[in-house]
Amino acid sequence: SAWMHSLINVFSWCQAGTGQLHKMDIIFCHLSTISHMLLHPYFVFDGPDCPKLKRGKDIVGLTFPHLLMQHFQELLMAFSFNWHMAPGEADAELTNLQSYGLIEAVVTLYNDVLLFGMTCIICSTPYSTRYEDVLVYSSKDIENGIGLELGDLYLILLMSSVDTETGNRWCSVDIAHQLAKYGFGRSLLQATTALQFAKFMSFISKWCDSICEVLRMDP
Repeated sequence: SAWMHSLINVFSWCQAGTGQLHKMDIIFCHLSTISHMLLHPYFVFDGPDCPKLKRGKDIVGLTFPHLLMQHFQELLMAFSFNWHMAPGEADAELTNLQSYGLIEAVVTLYNDVLLFGMTCIICSTPYSTRYEDVLVYSSKDIENGIGLELGDLYLILLMSSVDTETGNRWCSVDIAHQLAKYGFGRSLLQATTALQFAKFMSFISKWCDSICEVLRMDP
């Protein structure tokens, strides 16, 4: 799906639906290069239940041209590469596969998928045409290097993200990072996964008060 998004961004819609050769040439070259690498690639496509709002953008109607997807899948089979269509979002499906140890790393355009629970992702280096030039993000490196666990990352995302309706956000990334050091993200993650609704609502009220107190005492 990451490749599909890239192709759609590069070529216009009127051309993308025709399955013209320039797009298939790009896909073929990618697959040919991968076939010479010492790895076992697995491809996952967005499915019918993929969310209509993705990363704050309305993607209703932005489905991939059927002919382009069909030709892509035919090429995958020609190269003997395995693939399947996810029930919903491909990123979520890949996270699930990685959680079971079925895949070691995920190649994606977005490094924020670590928040979905992925443990290792690979992103292409901007403006590079070589497959060797990549950026590797690991949840273990983030935890060991800067001391941030998954709950901490959730807190930073929640507090520093811009609200799609109001355009406002709670605080800056720096302040959210400082709050994460107090353990607010980890306690919130634990509460959301362990508490029943009534107990969670009681917890969240005290949790918000604690954050306000920290902001007053440690601005």
